[in-house]
Amino acid sequence: MVTEVANTASGTVPQDDSKKRWKNWRQRTIFTFLMIGGFFTFIALGPLSIMLMVLCLQVMIYREVISLSSVPKKERDLPWSRAMNVYFLGCLEYYLYGQNIHRALKRHPWLEAHLQPVFAHHTFISFSMYLLGFVWFVSTLRKGYYRFQMGQFAWTHMALALVVMQSQFMIENIFEGIFWFFLPIALVIVNDIFAYVFGFFFGRHQLIELSPKKTWEGYIGGGLTTMVFGFVFTALLSDWKFMVCAPPNLHMTVFSDVQCDVNPVFVPRDYRVPSAVTAILSTVLHKTITTVTIRPVQFHSLAISAFASLIAPFGGFFASGVKRAFNIKDFGNSIPGHGGVTDRFDCQFIMAAFSHTYFTSFIKLSTVTVGAVFSSFLVLNPEKQIELYHSIQEYLQTSGSVASIVSPIS
Repeated sequence: MVTEVANTASGTVPQDDSKKRWKNWRQRTIFTFLMIGGFFTFIALGPLSIMLMVLCLQVMIYREVISLSSVPKKERDLPWSRAMNVYFLGCLEYYLYGQNIHRALKRHPWLEAHLQPVFAHHTFISFSMYLLGFVWFVSTLRKGYYRFQMGQFAWTHMALALVVMQSQFMIENIFEGIFWFFLPIALVIVNDIFAYVFGFFFGRHQLIELSPKKTWEGYIGGGLTTMVFGFVFTALLSDWKFMVCAPPNLHMTVFSDVQCDVNPVFVPRDYRVPSAVTAILSTVLHKTITTVTIRPVQFHSLAISAFASLIAPFGGFFASGVKRAFNIKDFGNSIPGHGGVTDRFDCQFIMAAFSHTYFTSFIKLSTVTVGAVFSSFLVLNPEKQIELYHSIQEYLQTSGSVASIVSPIS
């Protein structure tokens, strides 16, 4: 007892705590590299494997979050409670992934044409499924359990919004190019690792009460490291068309020969160095530098890196607040040294939402694809389709793009 008091007074860490801390460090490090290795494997296998990975993560995290509000004693008297959680998840997954499948099938016109009736009414079908679940929920309301059931209903919808709908932006990013899926996740991972490293070795000042182990030293050190990593890593990825091209199909892999016209932000440009900076560099390096070659996407990466460093961690702090509210240490124990799946991906969803919003606002090119035009063509009735066909035919002949077209349609 006297020793403990002395240790506390002197600020030293007890030997048992120190051993436990280093054991956790080793365990956490091992499984961090295992997760990174698995992540790279899914990336290499292409868009389809990444989508399946995201789907699995959605289900696992949704399960962990839903389990927080579970009250087994009451659920035994409400046998359909768990089934409804699964049903509402299925409704939302059908709606979201149905859109993704439709987008992928635009590259296969014949198959899309046969499934057009389903895709044309996809939103109505999805909403009808939700309404069926809503009626099911209301019909199961029981006296004495109203407050509990309403709380469960609200918690389920919060989990769907914060977990499933936000993670859908990851899928959206894949269709713009694996780069836009990979970079934001890599930035959060790097920030998490180096914030932990700087906090572990140099942490002295607590950052936020919600997460006592987070320190200002880790927050700043991880942020600066992430900015540098993002700027350099973006340049390394920019020449890799597997990363920067929109996937031509879902079965594309790292070994596929991918070709495309890359977005201009990936093309290197020369930038003039300000005269004041040139003078300083001449003095320090004894070399005159008037221009530098940088890809515009590297400047964009700084903005995304800043978000990953400054704002995305608050997704983790929000998760910490949830854990404090339910008086738990971790969301689960599926990843040794890390806790549950939610504990590792709590920052990723808000990061995916931001990166997609940033891409569509500042980087995405406004283009019309053949697949999109063909989808609109399929919605027209036969008379309008023939009218459009003849209009295109007349335009091509008039413009000289096609000398003559033999039309089988009259």
